[in-house]
Amino acid sequence: MIGILFHGPEVFDSGWALRIVQCFSAKKQVRCVLAGTMGRTAAIDSGLQDIETPGTQPSQILRELEAGSEQLVFANYGKTPSSGLLHGAMVAARAGVAVPLVQIECSAGWFVELNTGSSPEVLELLRWQLQLQKHDPVDVPATIREQDGRIRRRLTEAAAGDFVLADGIIIGRATGEEVVIECEDRRISRTHGIEIKTHGLEKLERRGGIDLKTVKLATTSALRRMDHTPRVMQQTGRGMAFVDHSAINVYDRIYDVEGAVTVGDDTTAIVGDILYRFGMPLIGITDGDRDVILDNGRITQGSVIYTVRMDDVFGLAVFSTIFHKQPVIEESFKTVRERISAMLGDQLVAEHEF
Repeated sequence: MIGILFHGPEVFDSGWALRIVQCFSAKKQVRCVLAGTMGRTAAIDSGLQDIETPGTQPSQILRELEAGSEQLVFANYGKTPSSGLLHGAMVAARAGVAVPLVQIECSAGWFVELNTGSSPEVLELLRWQLQLQKHDPVDVPATIREQDGRIRRRLTEAAAGDFVLADGIIIGRATGEEVVIECEDRRISRTHGIEIKTHGLEKLERRGGIDLKTVKLATTSALRRMDHTPRVMQQTGRGMAFVDHSAINVYDRIYDVEGAVTVGDDTTAIVGDILYRFGMPLIGITDGDRDVILDNGRITQGSVIYTVRMDDVFGLAVFSTIFHKQPVIEESFKTVRERISAMLGDQLVAEHEF
């Protein structure tokens, strides 16, 4: 069996994912897995079936795929070819798998043998059917250093103006190619190369901070950089989900519910675009500080967005009073909207219905 790991939405939006699946599945049994929330959305739009979505880091997925695979493929579409190669090398180093592993860097039409030993048949498919050029692996620089209780982590794949995210929460924008983050006691204490968004750090601290060695860090100009057409599938369900300032786990909560309450401007835009694919409405709680990390998002008809003075404070009140601090409740969309509307009072700045 060949285990294929897809990373990011562009590998689907560009059409490469379909080409890769068709190429390998014609010769061997394949198992397809993807990493990333927006990659999952792009996979839905592409119409590809039977792609697993565990919601874990790429390196962990490769380790899980190794057990039943004779060959591993990491299909990536980097912001640039060089950043894509570096990302693949870092994922392979963290995974530490022993079976043959090749990276397909779709942004340049290259393949890299991250672990040697691929069969002549696999190499022939890469060269002739997919028409890829072989590229040498790149060295992985040291990115994490720990000293005197402080953890320092460096990102080298940024571009000036990129959003910097930690576990899906925007903590600032990159000012150059190198970003450095330092943590003490799970709190970000110092940074370099980031124009910090204080509100983002507050969100992380409210969730208990981060383990800088394992947290998912990313830099990107936008969550979907390519044009795409959403694939809409109607879903019916009961109850309401709650998503607060992070869309990273939204897919774990939205199956078999009627709709969702979202807190945060960008969270509302991202989750709204995801729910649109299932015909599900949302109740958004925002305060107007959107970073526009997702352009051209869509929202299901019947949704409503309340702009309030402080979305954090009001969102916590809704979570406590209506959701009783549970991620999903049995209340209907209509009932939850009525209860939130009754709570608004002088907190309401604007209301926008769809």
